[in-house]
Amino acid sequence: MEVPSSSSPIPKSNPLRYRTIPIIVCSVSLFAFAAYGSYFLTAATRLADHPVPIIASAQEDVSSRYDKIAPSFDNSVDLTERLMGITSLRKKLASLAHGDVLEVSIGTGRNLSYYDWNFKGHGGVGRPDGKGNVKKGKVRSFTAVDKSPEMLEIAHEKFSKMFPGILGVRWVIADAAEKGAIPGPPRNANERSGSLEGKYDTVVQTMGLCSVGDPVALLKNLGDFIKEEEGRILLLEHGRGRWAWLNSVLDNSAESHAKEFGCWWNRDLGSIVEESGLVVVKIQQPKWWRHGGTTWWIELKKPKTEVAKSEK
Repeated sequence: MEVPSSSSPIPKSNPLRYRTIPIIVCSVSLFAFAAYGSYFLTAATRLADHPVPIIASAQEDVSSRYDKIAPSFDNSVDLTERLMGITSLRKKLASLAHGDVLEVSIGTGRNLSYYDWNFKGHGGVGRPDGKGNVKKGKVRSFTAVDKSPEMLEIAHEKFSKMFPGILGVRWVIADAAEKGAIPGPPRNANERSGSLEGKYDTVVQTMGLCSVGDPVALLKNLGDFIKEEEGRILLLEHGRGRWAWLNSVLDNSAESHAKEFGCWWNRDLGSIVEESGLVVVKIQQPKWWRHGGTTWWIELKKPKTEVAKSEK
């Protein structure tokens, strides 16, 4: 039997053996960013056919577009939202919701899996820990509102698959900017009607101010439905960014984007919030270096009611 020589060459290991997955992930990410960048570059060099308005009242109502794109909406935005960090922001926003919760412009229900639901058996709710404390979820009741019946139906189906047999969540087809369109919170978790005197603890909206006809009226209306002082309106939105050249890109492509996706992404969110008269608790443009400041995190509360001197 021939013994291998000690001088035999040692087989070289594959330098990419443990790097295949990172290389694939980086390649996909680069491709996505390149595609997104190409879209913006094309939009930046394309002149609009006519002056593009940035005020909502001067913009065409394209909200009906959501009925047509509802079936394909999740697939069209999912990868982009994950790569740009929007998904993680959704998780963070929804985790702050508590008590009686209202989500307007719920769309296809992209936030549903991120709430801390108070459903017995879900996420350990109802189970005692080592100290004997019973775990409770933060969301006591949930009311979902959207103007598009097609989008709302998808959200409803998604919820039913996540939580089969769970009742008490309300699904309302309505324009949340209209007076009287939003029901008050239910008196108990299984009630379908709303308490007219009751107010919500939390109102959530993600990517909705760009699609409603009157965003200022919407915010004012939401202010009427939250508890004074402790109630919060939590918004994750996109609008004008930090740089003039970027806003020019948004302006040039706003009309075509709105007609395709039902969203005017060149609105001045700071001005909209100021006009609403609501109190700003927090307003940020997180990771501006990634989004150019076009993503807005906004927390609002209701102004404190002034008590007349004669009532003091």
